[in-house]
Amino acid sequence: MAGMDKPGTVYPSVWTSTQSPMPPQILDPSLKGISFDQLLQQRGIRFMHRKAVPCMNVNDLDQNTHDPKCRVCDGSGIFYYREKEIYGVFYSNSLERMFEHHGVWEVGSAIVTLPVQYADGEQADFCTFDQLVIPDFTVRMWELKEFVPTTGLIQQVRYPIEKIDYMASAANDVVKEYVPGVDFSITTDGKIQWVQGKQPSYNNTVERGDVYIVSYFANPVYTVLQHMRELRISQEMNAANEKVAKRLPQQVLVKRDFLRNSPEPEDK
Repeated sequence: MAGMDKPGTVYPSVWTSTQSPMPPQILDPSLKGISFDQLLQQRGIRFMHRKAVPCMNVNDLDQNTHDPKCRVCDGSGIFYYREKEIYGVFYSNSLERMFEHHGVWEVGSAIVTLPVQYADGEQADFCTFDQLVIPDFTVRMWELKEFVPTTGLIQQVRYPIEKIDYMASAANDVVKEYVPGVDFSITTDGKIQWVQGKQPSYNNTVERGDVYIVSYFANPVYTVLQHMRELRISQEMNAANEKVAKRLPQQVLVKRDFLRNSPEPEDK
């Protein structure tokens, strides 16, 4: 029949025949997870990873009743039980602004790639509400505060303060600036401590203090929202030329936290 070869037909090997370009054995294309971890360690920025769990200070588990003024978690409902150093890389960083009467909070989101282990070899895992604090960089924020005569003349802002850039109040159209080391100091946990006699005034009759503006620098804090992948694993060849399972660097979606400190007013 037309189009069919006859039985026993042998095609001759001619000079145009070429050897197959495919190698007789394909080399193992395994990913080298340790190389990626080393790259993150060398090129990433330093984070302090704070592990989070729901606050255990609950009166009734069935109703999940939690004191909004809880001293264990500062009323946030989240308890942080460990902090450890790790390096990671930012990308897909976006910026959103939340405008409030008492300040502007930049609450951008980003994706962060993190290694599978801490520097000491312990496995690193990230869950929702974990925090990533950037200790080596600061951002400038501002906040309007009302002076409250607390015990020790200590007041806090929304983030632990690293440095005060400017602080002032106004009365009768006259601006009064406050000088670090003269009118106030910064406590070790980043709060404002007024010097006795240098603090803004307070009206006991109406129970209201002077309003002052504080512009300050603080370390940015990001809260983990979710994993980009539930579990990132692959295979790689070990020193014994055997295939073994290998965890890959993790990617988490984080969002800038604009309320690091407790929002509860200080006790008078």
